[in-house]
Amino acid sequence: MRSVFDWIIRNGWNLFGVAGVIGTFYFSLMYVPDYVQDITNSKVNVVHESLMDDVQELLFDEKVITIEDIDSFIRGKELKRGISYPYTSDELLLQVQERFMENKFIPMEKRQAILKSIKNIRASYSQLEIPVDKPFDWTSILSWVSSALGILMGTIGAASIFKKIKIDKETEVDIASGDIVINSRHSEAALEAHEFEKMVGGVLKDMGVLVKEQNRAYDFGYDFDVKTDEGEYIVEVKRYRRMLGIGTAREFMYKVNETGRAGILIVSSGVTQRTKSMIDQHNKITENNKLFLVVGDSKSKIESELNRILKGKPSNKAMHAKSV
Repeated sequence: MRSVFDWIIRNGWNLFGVAGVIGTFYFSLMYVPDYVQDITNSKVNVVHESLMDDVQELLFDEKVITIEDIDSFIRGKELKRGISYPYTSDELLLQVQERFMENKFIPMEKRQAILKSIKNIRASYSQLEIPVDKPFDWTSILSWVSSALGILMGTIGAASIFKKIKIDKETEVDIASGDIVINSRHSEAALEAHEFEKMVGGVLKDMGVLVKEQNRAYDFGYDFDVKTDEGEYIVEVKRYRRMLGIGTAREFMYKVNETGRAGILIVSSGVTQRTKSMIDQHNKITENNKLFLVVGDSKSKIESELNRILKGKPSNKAMHAKSV
C-alpha cells in the first residue's frame, strides 16, 4: 500500500496532466457541442415566443394579416438573431391557433372568430412558394471548430505527457546509472553479464580482430583490445537491465580519449537520447577517437554491426548502429 502511495506522489503531476487531457477530450467532444446547441436552442425559443406574441396580438385585435406578412416576420427575426427558424409560417399559425384554443379566459365566440381568421390565412399558404435563402448557420461550424481545437489541444497535451514521462525515465537512468549495471559477482545477473561479454569476445575472435582480452579482476575501463587494417579500437561491453545513461558512457569516452584510439561501446538494452546526443557531439569534435555504439543482445546482431564498423569503413555520419 505504501509503495502505491509513493508511486502516486512521484507521478502526481503526470496523473493531473492525464486527468486534464481526458477532461479536454470530454469537453471538446461532449460538452462544447451540447453547450453550443443549447445556446442556439435558446435563441430559437426566444424568436418563437416573440413571433407567437406578435401574431396573436394582430389576430386578437382583428388586424389584417397575410401569410406573406408572417413570412416577413420570420425572416426579420432570423436576420436579427442570426439563426434559422425551424417552423414554416403555416406551422407557426397552427401553434398560434392551439394557444388561442387553450386560453379559456377568451370567450368562445372570440376564439371561434380567431380560428376562422387563421383558417383563411392558412388557405393562402402554398408548399410551392419560392424558397427564401436562410442566414448562414454558424452553430454547426462553431461546434466543429471548438471540438477540433479541443481535440488538437488534448492530443498535444497527451503527446507532451508521454514525452515528459520518457524524459523523466531517461533522466532517472542518467542520474542513477550506477544502479542499473548488472555487475554483481554472485548472482544470476552477473553470470548473464559474463556470458554476454564472453559472447562478444568470441565474435571478435572469430572475426580475427581480437588482440587482447582484459583481465576481469582489474578495471581497465574497457574489456577488449581490437586491431584492424584501418586502426585500433578499445571495446567495452555492458549488459544493462535498462537504458545506458550518460555517466557510464562518459567514463568510456574518457578512456577512449586517454588511449588515443577509437572506441566501441556494446550495450544490450539501449541508451538514452541524451547519451546518443553526447556521443554525437564527441564524434563531431574528434577525428581519431571516434566512439561507435552497438545496441543489441543477440550474436547475429552484434556480429553484423561489428563487421559494419570494423570492416565496412563507416563514415563519420554513421557512428551509431541501430538496435533491433
